[in-house]
Amino acid sequence: MSMKIGGRVSFDRIEDLEKHFKGIDFPIELALPWKYRELWLPVENRVSDILSFFKNSDISIITIHATQGKITDDLFLVWGKKTLKIAKELGVGCITVHPNHVKKPRYLYQVKAIENLKKLSNKTCSFSVETFNGKNRVLRPMEIVEAGIPMTLDTAHIRDNQLIKQLIEKYWGNIKTVHLSAKSEKEHHLPIDDFCAEIVKKLYELNWQGNVILEYLPWHHYRVRSDIKALNKYLFEGKPLRLLPVSDQYKSDPNHYGFNEKFFG
Repeated sequence: MSMKIGGRVSFDRIEDLEKHFKGIDFPIELALPWKYRELWLPVENRVSDILSFFKNSDISIITIHATQGKITDDLFLVWGKKTLKIAKELGVGCITVHPNHVKKPRYLYQVKAIENLKKLSNKTCSFSVETFNGKNRVLRPMEIVEAGIPMTLDTAHIRDNQLIKQLIEKYWGNIKTVHLSAKSEKEHHLPIDDFCAEIVKKLYELNWQGNVILEYLPWHHYRVRSDIKALNKYLFEGKPLRLLPVSDQYKSDPNHYGFNEKFFG
C-alpha cells in the first residue's frame, strides 16, 4: 500500500451518474450528493442503484465524501450507515464528513459528534473529519487532534500554512485523506501550487499511505488529469514538477466544466 493520488468527482442525482462519470480514467473521491435535504434524501433509498452503476464501471474509487448532514444529529446514524454500506460494497476504507455548525456550548455537541463517529466507524472503514477553521464548527482542526479521531486535511480551508505544517508534523499518522488545492486572498480550491507540492512531498517522505485528492473549482477541472500525472511523476519517479499556468479561461463557460475528454484531450 502507498499514497494514492486522485480527483474529486461528484453527482447530485442518480440521473447525473452517466454524464458526470463518463470517461473518468483516474482514481477518484466519490462525492455523494452534498445538500442533505434537497439532494441526499431523494437518493438515500437508492443506494442499490448507486452501487450498481459503480460496480459496472472501471472507475477506481479510493475514498468517499459523504453528504453534508449533521454529525451531531441522531440522523447521522441513518445516513452514515448507508454511506458505510456504499463504502463497504465498493471496497473503500475512509469516508470524509464535514464538521457542521453548532451553537454554544460547543463542547456538548463535540461529545455527541465524537460519540456518533465512533459508533459507526469500524476496522475496515472509518469516518474522517475535514478541517475547517470556522468559529462555529463543531470540531476545529486542533480539536480533531485533541479528540484523536481521523482527519481529512484540506489545504485550502486553512489559511495559515504554518498550521498545515504543524498538523502534518503532529498528526500525520491519523490523517486519512488530504484535499489538495491552492488558495488566494479571494478564492480557494485553485490548482495546486508549490506549497501543495511541498505538503505531499513531506507526506511521501514520512511514508504516509493515505489518499491525496485534487479538489478544484469547476472551471479548473480540465487541469485535474494532467496535475495527477505531474504529481505522480514528481513523487514516484523523481521528475521535476511541471504544472500549467493557472487560468480562469473557462470560468464563464459552464460547457467546459467537468472532465469531458472531447474538450480537454
